Amino acid sequence: MERADQRKQVTNRSLLWMAAMLLLLIALLYIPLPYYVIRPGSAIELQPLIQVEGGTKEEKGALMLTTVRMGEANPAWYVYAKLSPDVDIVEEEAVISHGETNEDFERREATVMTNSQQVAEAIAFERAGYKVKMEKQGVLVMGTIEDMPARGVLQIGDVITAVNGKRTRTTTDLFDQLKGKKEGEAVALTYLRESKEQKAVLPLKPLVDTEGKPTGRVGFGIRPDNKLLIEVPKKVTIGTKNIGGPSAGLMFTLEIYEQLKKNIDMTRGYRIAGTGTINPDGSVGRIGGIQHKIIAADIAGAEIFFAPTDSDGEVSNYDEAVATAKRIHTAMRVVPVKTVDDAISYLKQLKPKQT
Repeated sequence: MERADQRKQVTNRSLLWMAAMLLLLIALLYIPLPYYVIRPGSAIELQPLIQVEGGTKEEKGALMLTTVRMGEANPAWYVYAKLSPDVDIVEEEAVISHGETNEDFERREATVMTNSQQVAEAIAFERAGYKVKMEKQGVLVMGTIEDMPARGVLQIGDVITAVNGKRTRTTTDLFDQLKGKKEGEAVALTYLRESKEQKAVLPLKPLVDTEGKPTGRVGFGIRPDNKLLIEVPKKVTIGTKNIGGPSAGLMFTLEIYEQLKKNIDMTRGYRIAGTGTINPDGSVGRIGGIQHKIIAADIAGAEIFFAPTDSDGEVSNYDEAVATAKRIHTAMRVVPVKTVDDAISYLKQLKPKQT
């Protein structure tokens, strides 16, 4: 009888121990933390994803965009990120703005990606000698601010085309139209949503900066960007459904340009990766997470990597990329670019790869 009781006690302790371990495992893997984990993603060949009407695909090598993987942190990922040099942990509000939903974030990323593709098309066609129509269409809503009048009225992707009946073509126009107005005044907006014109009247409230300090200006609470109406003479299809953000702009431009320049293989047989936003003037802009993209490109066998050389941060993207390349001991060449023309010039002088 005593042995049976002892066995029962041992069994109970084992069950309690297993239950505790299960609860700990659940806590480690499923309890969300107010952080995001960022780590190397992949390098994706662009030739299969992009089709230019009448274009040719003669690449012996490959042009590749690079990505990062990003997800909500749990305790296990948090600890891993603190221990690994190849994983970053950032506060949630560095990724998703205060009051923004995951749906808002995904819509914003998709909108930015669409803009990036359209600008890439325009720059590639211009550099290939085609005429391109590029018209300032209005102010693109990239987000709304919590507790401000625009929240619940305007959506990410809306394009403001007029304020109080006056044409609004750029963010500068919008700021000028709101200058001198006071709290409590209202403005009548005309905007496009999925190409359909709509109207709204919004009151103005004081604006604050990212630290919550008054700016001395009033507004209705959006995160604005310029929206361009772009028309190119040939149809371009880009299949990147699960990729968001603007950082593939440079590589989109290069792939479209190469397909337009018939019978020219700009890759010269090399696997070429890169990153950087593309602007309407052809300049290449800074992006986040370049260290992760260097690792992704190296894993994919890239031999050349284009990195923006910028002055927006204390350390340029190019310097960050070089430091990571040295740390992981890759033979991949990191090439600095300020404009798409820098990248095109580099590829034109590149000697064909010897096989």
